[in-house]
Amino acid sequence: MISTKVKESLGPLFPILNNIRLVWLRFKLRGNKVYCACCKSTFKEFAPFGNDRRQNAWCPKCESLERHRLLWMYFEKKTNIYTANLKLLHIAPETVFFHKFKKQKNIDYYPVDIFPHLYPKGTTYLDILDHEIPDNSFDVIICNHVFQYIEDDRTAMTNILKLMKPGGWGIMQVPINTKATETFEDNSITDPLERERVFGLKEHVRYYSYDYADKLRSIGFDVTVDDFTAEFTDEEIFKYGFFKGDAVYFVRKPL
Repeated sequence: MISTKVKESLGPLFPILNNIRLVWLRFKLRGNKVYCACCKSTFKEFAPFGNDRRQNAWCPKCESLERHRLLWMYFEKKTNIYTANLKLLHIAPETVFFHKFKKQKNIDYYPVDIFPHLYPKGTTYLDILDHEIPDNSFDVIICNHVFQYIEDDRTAMTNILKLMKPGGWGIMQVPINTKATETFEDNSITDPLERERVFGLKEHVRYYSYDYADKLRSIGFDVTVDDFTAEFTDEEIFKYGFFKGDAVYFVRKPL
């Protein structure tokens, strides 16, 4: 995965250079010690990723990260993503999920974002804070790593609950600060470098912690915090390229 700034600076050269890089990485990492749940590819290991160069993180075939592979396996093992006819709203659609959902005949797929040009072609505009979509419209809503960008996250969560059909479900991931017990936010922090230091990225406005689930519950969701990685051995966590302890926030709208 490459930053938007790098993509924009390279312009039309980016797809060509990126494809060359991916082909080289696939050759360099060929093997069968790790398995990508998203694209079903195998390698000797996944490529490093991020400013901290996390090892065994990035798939050179479909460009998935740890959280994408974890969620896709969660979808397959613990949801009706393959077995039911679903109307699915996907906010800030991850590329690897976008292409998989678009192919599934059982899914009526709505990929949306406030900046649709930053996402795969076919993503449409939606401001989750201000829209005219009727309540109770979707069986499934996926909203991953979005709320930390939104100052009024409570309204965003409330609107998502309204859009979900009674009995519908969703996945609502955010970065969790495991070194704290309470979410931290401070609107007086406006300097980009200080925001990056405190919140993880300069665009973030808060750093959630374990009380995140309680916030979702206060909105009205039924919340299951599923430590899905605990169901795997350390060897399997390496094989699938998961981040150990990365919990899945599975929500339902009460009937």
